[in-house]
Amino acid sequence: MVGGVYDHQGQFVEESTFSRGGLKLIYPLSQQPEAVSKRIETPAIFGGYLYNHFGHFLLESIARVHVAKKFPELPILWLRNSEVKPWQKHVFRTLGLQNKHVCLTKPKIVPDLILGECGFSIRTFFKDYHADFLGQYPGEMVPGRKIWLSRSKLADKHGGVDNETVVEALLVEQGWTIFHSQEHSLARQMNVLATAERIAGFEGSAFHLLILLKAVRARVDIFARGHSINKNFDLIAESKNFEQNVHNVEMEKVGGLRSSSRYDVRDPQELISCLAS
Repeated sequence: MVGGVYDHQGQFVEESTFSRGGLKLIYPLSQQPEAVSKRIETPAIFGGYLYNHFGHFLLESIARVHVAKKFPELPILWLRNSEVKPWQKHVFRTLGLQNKHVCLTKPKIVPDLILGECGFSIRTFFKDYHADFLGQYPGEMVPGRKIWLSRSKLADKHGGVDNETVVEALLVEQGWTIFHSQEHSLARQMNVLATAERIAGFEGSAFHLLILLKAVRARVDIFARGHSINKNFDLIAESKNFEQNVHNVEMEKVGGLRSSSRYDVRDPQELISCLAS
């Protein structure tokens, strides 16, 4: 079930809206209100839409759960997916949330539903109060620790750079550590980011984990895959107040569409020079 928050007359509750770039995401009713009989009698919190995609979970799924900190005894209600994954539970623990999670598979009547304000909206805003709530993971920078967030082992469907391993070989010569985020636990990923002096890589969701750090002490360099990066990266850097540089090195598109597009870096040494400046 996907659905959404509707009142007893079947009207969509605007305060529950999620938007992407100003476009509202409104899922249709799966059942008319008069046909719904099962109720949740206790007060509950509307979590939103539970996405299993790493980036969309961090930016959208938890955009309202800051309100749960005030009501640790109340359940959080989720739509879209039927279970909370272990890595998602780790995120909730990092945020200090102890609430029970309830994934709805059928419509329910909830007389007392708490709607938190949306703290992040794709390409639009990142509220300061939400950034403060998310920034929980501590860490001290280790001088000289330079981390390249690699996409070279991701499946083709995720898009990427075909000659990234050539770039990585040059980076290793310059003292960089090649880090494949998907091969490590969430705890390890956060520790690596929190202790780095430099973080760099091709645009991707691995950078979104920076929102969970108490402070980003590293200089961050993001290389666009295509003509420009998603505005979300700028929103995060501005809200968390860290140094971020965006680079556009010359690339040739070799296949794929949109987020699955694949490229070749024409001159890997150009990328190395960007990091040296």
